[in-house]
Amino acid sequence: MKKSKKYFVIALLLIGGMYTLTNCTKHDQIINPNSTPAITPVVTGVGDTLFSIKTSSAPVFVTGGAAWSGPDASWANVPKTTETVVVPDVEGSLTSFAGFIGNSNTITLQSMYDASNVYFLIQWNQAQPNMESSPWYFNPTTHKWAQGGAAPTWDVNGNLLLESLVSDQFDIAFNINNSCADFASQSCYGLCHQGVTTMVVDTVTGNITSQTTNVMHTSGPSEKIDCWRARMYQVMGASQAMDYYIDWEGGLQNTNAVHADQSVSNGAYPPTYSSNTSTNGTGGLSNKQSLTITGTSTHENVPIWVKPNDSYTNSAMIPSDTVSGALKVTAVDSLGVLTLSDGSILNPNNGTTYQQVGTGIGNNDQTTWIPGKIIAPYTGGEGDVAANARWTGSGWQLMLKRALKTADVLDQDVDFSPLTDQQFGIGLMFQPIGSPNAADNEHAIKAGMLLHFNK
Repeated sequence: MKKSKKYFVIALLLIGGMYTLTNCTKHDQIINPNSTPAITPVVTGVGDTLFSIKTSSAPVFVTGGAAWSGPDASWANVPKTTETVVVPDVEGSLTSFAGFIGNSNTITLQSMYDASNVYFLIQWNQAQPNMESSPWYFNPTTHKWAQGGAAPTWDVNGNLLLESLVSDQFDIAFNINNSCADFASQSCYGLCHQGVTTMVVDTVTGNITSQTTNVMHTSGPSEKIDCWRARMYQVMGASQAMDYYIDWEGGLQNTNAVHADQSVSNGAYPPTYSSNTSTNGTGGLSNKQSLTITGTSTHENVPIWVKPNDSYTNSAMIPSDTVSGALKVTAVDSLGVLTLSDGSILNPNNGTTYQQVGTGIGNNDQTTWIPGKIIAPYTGGEGDVAANARWTGSGWQLMLKRALKTADVLDQDVDFSPLTDQQFGIGLMFQPIGSPNAADNEHAIKAGMLLHFNK
C-alpha cells in the first residue's frame, strides 16, 4: 500500500507482545470471507470440513518442554484436510498489513478423539523457524537497548527499517455454545477488528498522527469465543498452548477483549477483569527492567537476565536460567554497557554481536538477540491445551491436545463432549518461503471451517 495524504480506513492488528490472534473483520471492510460450511457435512466430504476420527490409541505427547520426535504411527491413516491461509488485503492497510498482503501458506490439518480428549495435528512448511518474542538488540547510533516489536517499523519514506520480530504461531478459534451469530456465517471474521479504524496521516511526513480503532471483541454481551494460541517458543519450552477467550467487553472502541481463562468481569462499564482463582497462570514473564543510567537521573529499559554464552533455549529464557547459567543486569551506562551480577560487563559496542544488522533475522541479518521473555507454564484454565512442536528442517509439525470437556464452569471453553459439529477458524504467523520476512503479526487466515466428529 502506498502512503497517501488523506484519511485511511484500516483494520489494525494487535501485535504485540503478548496477544496476537486469528485475524477477523466485519461487514464494512473490504475482504472476502470464505463461504459457510454445511452444518451437517457429508462424511465423505473434503475441503473446509475437518473430520475427527475416533481412536483407541491416543498419540504420544511429551511434557515439560521435552524434545518431541514428531507424529507417531497413530496418525498414519487419519484423513487430512489441506487449507490455504492468506494474509488479507484490508482496505487502507497503510502500515499494519503493508508488505505482507497476499502472503500465503498451505496447512495440513488432522484430528482424532478418544473417550477423554480431542487431538489436532497441524503441519506447514516455511523458510526458517522463528521463536523470538520481543527480543533485545542494541542500537549503536542511540546507544540504547530496544526490543523488536510485533509490527514492522518504517522510515518516513516508507523504507523498511526492522521486520516484526515475533514467534511463529498458530491460532484456532471456536464458537462457544454457538453464541456468536456472526461466527455462523463469517467464522473468526465476525469477532476481530470489528468496526473501522480511522487513521490521520501527516501531509508532509506521511507519519500517522492519530488513530482510533475497534480491536477485538464479539458483537454482544452473551457472545464468547474459545481461542487457543500456540506460540512456538512457549510450545517448545513448556509443551503448552495458551487457552483464552474473547468476549464483548462493552463493545468499546480501542477494546481488546482478550482474556485468560478464569478471568471474570466485575460487571462495571467499562468492565475490568481479574482472576477468580489463585491458580490462574501467566505462561511467563517479561525479561525487562528499568534502570537508572549510571551517573544520571535518566531511566532506560534493559534486560533483566542475560547468558554470557548466548546459549538460549528456543530463543527464550527458562526459569532454570535465572537460577544457574544466567546473570542479572545490575547497571547500564550512557553507552549502553551492561554491568552483570558477577561484576563482568557486556559491551555491545565491541563488534556487532548484539547490534541490529539488516532488517530482520536470517539471510545474514541479525542472529544474536537477548530474549524478551522468560517462559513459565500456564496454570489453571489457561493451561488446558497441551502442545508439542517439532521443526523438521523445512517446516513445523504441531500437535494440540485438550480434554473433550474441561473443568470450566464459566463458559470460557468450548465443550466437545456431545461430539456435535463445531465451527472454527485458524490463523498462522510464519515466514514466507523465499522471503527474508520474519514471522509477522499480519497473519494469514482461513475462516469458515467446520470440525465434524466421525462416530
